[in-house]
Amino acid sequence: MSPPVASDLAAINWAAPWLAPYLPVGPDVAAMVAAGETGAAALNAALAPHATPVRFVPQSDLPPGEAYESYIFDSNCCPTREGLHDFFNGLAWLKFPLTKRRLNQLHVAQIAQTASSRCVVRHATA
Repeated sequence: MSPPVASDLAAINWAAPWLAPYLPVGPDVAAMVAAGETGAAALNAALAPHATPVRFVPQSDLPPGEAYESYIFDSNCCPTREGLHDFFNGLAWLKFPLTKRRLNQLHVAQIAQTASSRCVVRHATA
């Protein structure tokens, strides 16, 4: 893991009220990443008690030219980069799996209508 990601994770104030939904799993996942696990591996380790419809995979698993949302929908795998954005996206999948699944379904439907992976729905929910 790169030092900026480690320092970003170390700077998270888990006592902040807006992070309460992610307790206790968030600090545990952050500790695994800080100890050298990839974000995808740390999130997958936290899956057991959570009913999430996806597994986390490295960003490199996303085939070239395939839309991120379509890949998640078709494979039930969520490409994950190292960084806070994907770290918190993974926590959201763990905490709010039905909401995240529904958003993914809406993204894929919008992609089918517009033939573009950069659709209005994606920008509104990113």
